[in-house]
Amino acid sequence: MRCHLQSQPSRMLVSPLELRPNAASGETRYSGIQAITTPLGQATSMHVENMQESRGLSLRSNFAWALMGNAIYAICQWGMIVALAKLGNSVMVGQFSLGLAITTPILMLSNFDLRAVQATDARRHYRFSEYLRLRIVTTLAALVIIAGVVWFGRYETKSAAVILAVALAKGVETLSDIHYGLFQLNERLDETGRSMMLRGVVSVVALSAGLLMTGDVLWGCVWLAAAWLGVLLFFDLRHGRRLVIGNERPGPTMRDYKFQRQWKLIRLALPLGIVTTIASVNLHLPRYFIQAHMGEHQLGLYSAMAYATVAMTLVGDSLGSGVIPRMSRLYADGKLVEFRMLLLKLVAIGCVIGLSGMAVAKEFGPWLLKMVYSSEYAAYSRVFVLLMAAAAIQVVASMLTSGVTSARRFRIQVPILAMVAACTAVCCAKWVPTMGLDGGAFAAICGAALRLVLAAAVTAHLLLTSGSIRPEWRAGQ
Repeated sequence: MRCHLQSQPSRMLVSPLELRPNAASGETRYSGIQAITTPLGQATSMHVENMQESRGLSLRSNFAWALMGNAIYAICQWGMIVALAKLGNSVMVGQFSLGLAITTPILMLSNFDLRAVQATDARRHYRFSEYLRLRIVTTLAALVIIAGVVWFGRYETKSAAVILAVALAKGVETLSDIHYGLFQLNERLDETGRSMMLRGVVSVVALSAGLLMTGDVLWGCVWLAAAWLGVLLFFDLRHGRRLVIGNERPGPTMRDYKFQRQWKLIRLALPLGIVTTIASVNLHLPRYFIQAHMGEHQLGLYSAMAYATVAMTLVGDSLGSGVIPRMSRLYADGKLVEFRMLLLKLVAIGCVIGLSGMAVAKEFGPWLLKMVYSSEYAAYSRVFVLLMAAAAIQVVASMLTSGVTSARRFRIQVPILAMVAACTAVCCAKWVPTMGLDGGAFAAICGAALRLVLAAAVTAHLLLTSGSIRPEWRAGQ
């Protein structure tokens, strides 16, 4: 739409996004003209640039970027543990792991897994600003809760300070994560990949520099938080703004808003928030029992070997991240045959990834542990193989869960993860006091196996009855 001005050689460009159905009521509303009076050539260039920025990549390109980003990030996360083990000691590894074990579940609950909700918002019922606003508020609330937990938990002063520093860093990470949801929704995982690679590299550099200069894991964590804040400000915000300009509809009026949409978004996302929280608790349950029964030294050994399995799980997660938006649109559009074929391919690839990781751990486990950490860790190569087996099962289960999430079946995942966490807790209580680190690894295997069975059952039901079940994505309307 263009308005010709007789007195000036410039033209008024009106965004094509101004006449859109209202997300809450479904009626078409005129939200006002956002006109930019610029020379024609400059305005057209700006418009084309925004359109090109918002154009999605192919499925193969998205997977390649997600894989590369997750792989490098996983290596760098492992590198942080190596830095703690090499430049510090196992106690520092234990303190850092304790900080993650305490802060991650709380932040997971406060996050509501808005990244997944946003990535599956095929009909774009909510604007990015609404997701971001909710994420900021809930993250601040989570940091206050973590401070309370540390205060009433009566941790020793050094461990408490490390926990708070880790919480600060993870809080910054949640704001990058909501931008990753925006990139994922627009099928621009190249932006996510670049951000993750950058964040991974600065993580190792900042933590290592802090350890070298101060010899204190606390300052290493503070430097880590500062580095992640820099990536958020200078990369994520800048690239996310371009996608918002190129894709989003006008927001609701104040009459429509009145916190009703935020409340609807909370209700929609709450099941996934509970799911991710339980999943995080389930992941850290062996660490809780090991720390309680065996101390921070053994916790450091177990955590270092557990982190070595992250590379495999993140490869699987990168594939799921690249495919979820496409699968969500297929399901929302009723293209069930394509949806099923893509999901089956995901599961097959997950099996290959899991079996490959187990083979590497069994054949080269002791050598890898000795080379990366030290001979002390190599003595626990059996635990490493068991942890890799648990991770392999989790990869396949996460592929099935990606299909369930793509169909926006959020609520059914709550009882699934609750049963999985209960199984892991019972096994930890039974085996960790008597079997030590082996008991924690066996408990992780049992929890992963139960999740695989339950996810397979839900997925089978979804594939058999998806034609007659009303999809939950309508709940956002």
